[in-house]
Amino acid sequence: MNTSAIRLAFFGEQSEFNYLPRLKAVVGDANVSVSLPVKITTWAEIQFFCNKRQITGVLSTRQDLLELITRDTSATLDKYAGSYFTRDNIEIVFLNPLEQTVTVPWGTHVLKRYCSKLCAPHEWLEWPEFTWELGTATSFAALYAQFSTADLIAIDIETIKEPIAITTIAYTGVWLTGSIPKLHSFVIELNNDYNLSWVRRFNTLPAPKIFQNGKYDCTYLLRYNAAPSNWLFDTATAMHCLYSEMPKDLEYLSAYFFRKGRVWKYMASGDRSERLEYNCRDTYATAITMCAWLMEAPVWAKTNYLQEFPLLYPCLLAELTGIKRDMPALAAQSKAVQDKINVAQRQLNTIVGLNNVDGRNFNVASPIQMKKLMYVLGCKDIADKSCDEKHLTEAAFRHPLIERILNLVLDIRGYRKLISTYLTEGKEFNGRILYALNPHGTATGRLASNEHHFWCGLQIQNIPRGKEVKSTLCADAGFFIAECDLEQAESRDTGYISGDENIIKAVSGTRDFHSVNASAFFGKAYEDIYDDERHKTKNKPLRDTAKRVNHGFNYNMGAYVLVTTMGLKAIYEAARLLELPKTWTSLKIAEYLLAQADKTFPTLKGVYYPGVIAEIKSTKMLISRATHQSEYDVAGWARYCFSDPSKSKQALNAYVAHPPQSLNAMTLNKAFMDVFYKVALVEIQDFRLTAQIHDSILFQFRDGREDLAQQVKQCMEIPVTVIGYDGKERTFTVPASIKAGSEGKGATNWGDTE
Repeated sequence: MNTSAIRLAFFGEQSEFNYLPRLKAVVGDANVSVSLPVKITTWAEIQFFCNKRQITGVLSTRQDLLELITRDTSATLDKYAGSYFTRDNIEIVFLNPLEQTVTVPWGTHVLKRYCSKLCAPHEWLEWPEFTWELGTATSFAALYAQFSTADLIAIDIETIKEPIAITTIAYTGVWLTGSIPKLHSFVIELNNDYNLSWVRRFNTLPAPKIFQNGKYDCTYLLRYNAAPSNWLFDTATAMHCLYSEMPKDLEYLSAYFFRKGRVWKYMASGDRSERLEYNCRDTYATAITMCAWLMEAPVWAKTNYLQEFPLLYPCLLAELTGIKRDMPALAAQSKAVQDKINVAQRQLNTIVGLNNVDGRNFNVASPIQMKKLMYVLGCKDIADKSCDEKHLTEAAFRHPLIERILNLVLDIRGYRKLISTYLTEGKEFNGRILYALNPHGTATGRLASNEHHFWCGLQIQNIPRGKEVKSTLCADAGFFIAECDLEQAESRDTGYISGDENIIKAVSGTRDFHSVNASAFFGKAYEDIYDDERHKTKNKPLRDTAKRVNHGFNYNMGAYVLVTTMGLKAIYEAARLLELPKTWTSLKIAEYLLAQADKTFPTLKGVYYPGVIAEIKSTKMLISRATHQSEYDVAGWARYCFSDPSKSKQALNAYVAHPPQSLNAMTLNKAFMDVFYKVALVEIQDFRLTAQIHDSILFQFRDGREDLAQQVKQCMEIPVTVIGYDGKERTFTVPASIKAGSEGKGATNWGDTE
């Protein structure tokens, strides 16, 4: 097709003038007239401009034009980017502000994609117009017969929070006949048992089912005993497997995969007819997104999908299982933490001159009071920036008295957050803490955690260390709780992927890894840092320093970030331990610490980092170099990289962290599936799969079935063969450690597992 014959207009902001060359670079040969008006007040202005120049399409980053075209009072360019409209035979596509080609890694990619809707419409797949109907008692039988012949069925539910319930459920059938598939949608109002009986019948039709973030829908449908059969496709998972860095919500995916896709969420707050249509449009967009992905996605993305999609099932089981909350323990822990708040508050009141006679307390959450306090303490320069934790920690280092006062402030804030987030009654569902486990939540493939789909629960992976919260999460009657952890997994993965023999040696022996590093970094005798015979640390401050430095060095932290991460107190404590010059600044100390790691592990910056940069520059990809000896192994995870690590240190940090983090995630994910299929689904009466947490799997086993903990350990210890960036092939296994209480027979609460 001759794209030079295409005549378009771009309506943008004056501030975007300097970005116009970036627009020019993505529109190909299309003839684009540029207009940067001060204000657009009527559609007639646009129509006159286009008709005069024989323009048939408009690309725009204008908020005022968006408001003219839509009736969405909350319309924003970011929300509507990629949305397609027509008016008076003029096609309109809205774009993100052009500055996002610089500020967002995938900004240029999506700009080119969205512009191609008008510049190269022939490149887009054609889809039938949206049609829908309301399913009723008189039409269910005919719809059932029609959808029984569908090749694919997309499903979506609409829910309410109080009471937790499904209000409607919509279906879009896909019939793969002819050059253009046939699509049709219908919706059922779930307001009586008769309609529910039909939902159950539709959900068990043989066609493969498509969902958008389907664990949400399936959680609700299982509550209605209406589980869908043959759920094989998920659009959020599919997008993560293609471009893990990009957004994955349905409206974004619709704009990305469907030429005529546009925002329709405003309909959700409309009248009954609009709400029903909205539900159907969700399934229509879901069906098109998945079909387009299947036709467009490269082999590596589909290989990713074969690895990631099966994780949804063990995640769903764990989410529905949850963990019991010990309510008396919750009350006791909440009171204990509140007592700590009261003590700290009294001490702070005394210091600042409030004797609490009239019931007043110094309010550590008040920006005004905190700024006044910081001014009095001589920290005006810091207070004018912020009084958040980072800046208060910085100010605390200036003087012991300031440290004493601000530590009380930070303690009170921390205790309050602990209570409000984790130790407050009401987060339970039928006495249990539920949560969500999300396989598409991180770019590396590591599971992310959110609160549960039923508007309750906790983020299970963010539970603080210590017993305050974990002691309130307990085993079910007749069961014990345990956790199995992969030991130093990321450090081991870093060593084998980079090919650094010193890291490999440090993680492969029987000696304590962080103490070995402390000895190598700082020239101290290992025996003075750790006692192997008693398995006890002898110099904890030095070991902790090495642990933090190793973490920072592995992920290419600069000196400033290391200071921020460790904190000034820990930085200067390290200087004292190592007898460094007292005149050194915190940055100088951090530079020294990182330099010691650099000398110890030369392959990382000498071979590994350059290898990652070269791989991305030549292929735009990071492809796993590992093969797992597991029946769930398909191939290595592949990540598309939008940024250039040779030009951005932030990108380099993310990309050098990716291979070990992703390898660790893939190993744990395969172990999670192994435990799901070989233990959880086999020992249904005696085993409960609770969660995947960072490097571990949390579970319960029935009293007397300690052997199941050993089975979990066996599932987790998967041999891995890696071709390092030094070109050598090595095989290793990350050892797993069972944490099952002091006697190794399980614990009654999570806090007592170690």
